[in-house]
Amino acid sequence: MLSTRRSLTVEFGHCDPSGIVFNPNYFQWLDFSVHALLAAAGLTLKGLVTERGMDGIPLVDMKAKFFAPSRWGDVLDLEVGFAKLHRSAFEIEHKVWNAGTLAMEAIETRVWTVFDHEAKRIKAKAIPDDIVALFTGEAKGD
Repeated sequence: MLSTRRSLTVEFGHCDPSGIVFNPNYFQWLDFSVHALLAAAGLTLKGLVTERGMDGIPLVDMKAKFFAPSRWGDVLDLEVGFAKLHRSAFEIEHKVWNAGTLAMEAIETRVWTVFDHEAKRIKAKAIPDDIVALFTGEAKGD
């Protein structure tokens, strides 16, 4: 399965008054990591919406565990990768490392959606085969 890694430095504004990362900031970083994962597949969410007619990849489930604090100035390594693919949904696994220590991990589920004009709502749609090939690492992005 496709995965990627990136680093970020914890800034003063990421921290709570105790000087540790305010937990909601992790979720913003994880969302940015999903976009980095799409980029590793040669895709962008904007391109999928405009070129493929998809509505988006809404987050429908998130489970997270926090193991160790991260503080201002720490350099975090964020690993993100596809964990499971289903017909119209996929799971993404995140691991956040701080100096070799697992600080946080999460698993999220997102759904491939399109807008149903007749029903006037979004609905799940099967992930196209060529996108599945990119997500599994069996094909290269353009």
